[in-house]
Amino acid sequence: MRQTVNSLETIFSEICTDSFPYEWDENHLTFLLMKNLRNLFDNRIINFNNWSKIVEWRSFKNRGKQETNYGDITLIVTVQFTSGETLRGVVNIEAKRDFNSGNFESVDMPQLNRILSNSPYSHLLLYTHKPQDLQLKFPDEKTWRSHMWISPVNTAKQMLSQTSPNDSWKVLRTSFPFTMFLTSRIFWGFDLDFRDDIIKDIESGLNKIIDPSFLGIVNVYYDHQRPIIINLTDLWEEI
Repeated sequence: MRQTVNSLETIFSEICTDSFPYEWDENHLTFLLMKNLRNLFDNRIINFNNWSKIVEWRSFKNRGKQETNYGDITLIVTVQFTSGETLRGVVNIEAKRDFNSGNFESVDMPQLNRILSNSPYSHLLLYTHKPQDLQLKFPDEKTWRSHMWISPVNTAKQMLSQTSPNDSWKVLRTSFPFTMFLTSRIFWGFDLDFRDDIIKDIESGLNKIIDPSFLGIVNVYYDHQRPIIINLTDLWEEI
């Protein structure tokens, strides 16, 4: 697990450091992120004490015309357990980058409200061009250093509604490492939206309830199991 965590933080650092300032754009950063996560989790074995799990990640780009932006990234996550239970759900993520000021000036409150109305479990992913050393939340007294942080949209919205545009950096106070979000929450089935209609809509791309720019298909399973296949339409182009 420690090796996977270090690999993730190395990827995040390289993406943000190499992209700033001339390619410091959400779409560019997110494309690189999805590509690198696919490479890292190519049937990657994550080892724990005397046991292990496999994470398989496939990344896709939306090739259709997006009428409304309800999020940049959607993950369809399937988590299998040794006793036969399976969790399958969706994670919706809106990505924002900071500016030279350190503030997230492109955050749009009406957009966050639209995202919440369609996907109440959505998260806000924050790209920072300088690494941030932030306090991990209780009971851990340590700090964490990273370029990528994430916060539930409903929490971030409440914080941002009480700050001025010149203080939008304060949303980082309600965030935690994106690395932790993946390894400690998503890969275990936490923070997922389990509505079947959302999953089917993303697979088909017909109603565009969420309509993300990028899609990740994430399977988490044990070595005696096999990843569960999800059939996508031609709307999705693999990257």
